[in-house]
Amino acid sequence: MSENVAARISESVAGDIDFVAKEEATDKSTVIRELLSSAVKQKLVDLALDKYSKRLVSLGRAAELAKIPLADFMVVAAERKMPMNYSVKSLEKDFAAAMKAK
Repeated sequence: MSENVAARISESVAGDIDFVAKEEATDKSTVIRELLSSAVKQKLVDLALDKYSKRLVSLGRAAELAKIPLADFMVVAAERKMPMNYSVKSLEKDFAAAMKAK
């Protein structure tokens, strides 16, 4: 399912879209859809990282908000040198659960 969206853009951005479309031998609509999809995915990650860094959400919830696997979210957070919000109490709890499952 798709939805039409209209937006005003500068002549400079319109020219850049034309250039990319010609370089990739595709149409402007395809370029705009791909760019918009990529930008929205990145914005979701940025918003999730912001909420996580402010301790508003857990690591798992942040990954859900970003719509990426937890391991991928952890990699992105590490690349941005974001400290993990992981307490000693959480470590002890996870360790106990791991030992019990053994």
